[in-house]
Amino acid sequence: MTAARVIDEPQTPTESQPAPPAERRAAEGPPGMGDVLRLLRPYRGRMTLAFVLGSASTVFAALQPRVVASAVDGFDGGIRPVTIGLLVTLLILSAVFTNAQQLVMERSGELFAFHTRERVIRHLFTLPIGVLERRERADLVSRVTTDTSQLRMVMSSGIVELATSVVAVLVSVVMMALIDWALLALAVVTIVVALVVIVVIGRRTAPAGLRLQTAMGTLAGAVTRGLGSMRTIRATVSTDREVDVAVGEADAVLKAGYAAATLRAAIQTFAAVTIQALLLAIIAVGAMRVAAGTLTVGDLSAFIMYLMLMAAPITLCAGIFAQLGEAFGSLHRVLEVQAIEGERDVDVPPGMPLPDASAPAAFELVDVSFRYPQGPDDEAPGDDWVLRGVSIQLRAGETTAVVGPSGAGKSTLFALLERFYEPTQGSVRFRDEDVRRLSRVELRRQIAYVEQDAPVLSGTVRDNLVLGAPGASTDQCIDALRQVNLPRAGDAAAFLACQVGEGGELLSGGERQRLAIARALLADSPVLLLDEVTSNLDSNNERIVRDLVASVGGRSIVVIAHRLSTVVAADAIIVLDQGRVVAQGTHRELMDSCPLYRELAGNQLLA
Repeated sequence: MTAARVIDEPQTPTESQPAPPAERRAAEGPPGMGDVLRLLRPYRGRMTLAFVLGSASTVFAALQPRVVASAVDGFDGGIRPVTIGLLVTLLILSAVFTNAQQLVMERSGELFAFHTRERVIRHLFTLPIGVLERRERADLVSRVTTDTSQLRMVMSSGIVELATSVVAVLVSVVMMALIDWALLALAVVTIVVALVVIVVIGRRTAPAGLRLQTAMGTLAGAVTRGLGSMRTIRATVSTDREVDVAVGEADAVLKAGYAAATLRAAIQTFAAVTIQALLLAIIAVGAMRVAAGTLTVGDLSAFIMYLMLMAAPITLCAGIFAQLGEAFGSLHRVLEVQAIEGERDVDVPPGMPLPDASAPAAFELVDVSFRYPQGPDDEAPGDDWVLRGVSIQLRAGETTAVVGPSGAGKSTLFALLERFYEPTQGSVRFRDEDVRRLSRVELRRQIAYVEQDAPVLSGTVRDNLVLGAPGASTDQCIDALRQVNLPRAGDAAAFLACQVGEGGELLSGGERQRLAIARALLADSPVLLLDEVTSNLDSNNERIVRDLVASVGGRSIVVIAHRLSTVVAADAIIVLDQGRVVAQGTHRELMDSCPLYRELAGNQLLA
């Protein structure tokens, strides 16, 4: 019995209606205060404490003008020590409670940013592979770093400060009403007009903040793109062009920053000028009322102090409005990425066994057709079919080779086996069970996958080796390295501690491939998926790896290869062309029956 067989004749897939896009927060504009309050709900206790502390500070500050007024009106050539002591006490108490409020808010802001960052990180790591492949990764990283840091303003200098400012204004208004109604009316009318203007301008800061944060994410993508391909850029003498691209994005950040800065300056300037004009008007009108005998000098002094007590929160609110606008822009970007649906998985009870390992087929594809989704968030399938009506079995315990011209759909086949994507039509079965009924995590634990470009994570050699076997001992790691002829010379234990650089830049292409193979062997999974594992190896190391794979007994091995030497020893060979299975069999059978295979073999399978 051959290791793979075509179950049904390939059928041209029929068009299917694309699934409706998942509900998400798209580019409808920055979120509102309701979204912010929902996010802040878990921090109600901390916010309440900060509000109480701020209100207490306001009360102690509000008592000071009354003491000053009493001292001024009763001045007889000196100030009594009890008055000085009372003022100092009130000042100290106000400072202590203000400091305590700021400490609570700052720490709460950091905690809020951390929790938001944690949620975004956890969500990013569950996003479908298709989403990650079509989005700028640097932009996603900026949502974890820059945007979440910007969000701390919502807590540290946002909602609580606004609420405390309201208390300060109300206390000041009450105390000012007890002193002089005419001056209060002048102050209230002026401040209401100022607040209306500040709110109107402040509404424009949120879209400006969103444009600024989006531009910064795009800039991060441009710089990361260049730094990640620096050898290619310099080898093609395109450094200046890439620099111009990055500088162009930086210029977009500058323009967005100018727009946001203009709004901030307008708000803060208007608030400051309004307060200065109001202070001059109060002094002028107050002086006339003092001259008329309707107001004492002490009361005028107290009124001006209350005016300043009220003016400080208003000026603060102007700055907060500007900051919150930018924070809302960051919040929009965070909510947008959180709304993208992550990989869905079935709810498997703990300890539930996987399908019986004695099944004749490790994997089976039943009339599978596939086309890659379009758009950044996998909203709808694309137009081009990558696989068409593929129905095959990959026999357990045997080696199956998959060959075909470039673009035939070989790597896509592996992506479906790993459930990086789901078939557009048909089904994939693992040990006679539809993979959609199995946990993705448990399924992937049964598979060791060596990718074509053999990616390596920053860190040490050992860090990379134990990704799939975190409990592996040093001796096991060294044994895995020696099986793939790593290192060629020197101390294997020292090699384990070597840094590989970002993306494995400190290793050669062949070393990265052999390290990836060693990692797969160390994981000891029952299924091995090997995608072009010998493409960067010399003939000696290719032979070592080929013999090693051949000696691994009891595992189901599926290998994509372009080298004839890797294919001929396989128990069965599947030939793909334009997404269809055009033939299957052993090397001898295909040489007799399949013209495409003969052509590939005649060219050493494109090697």
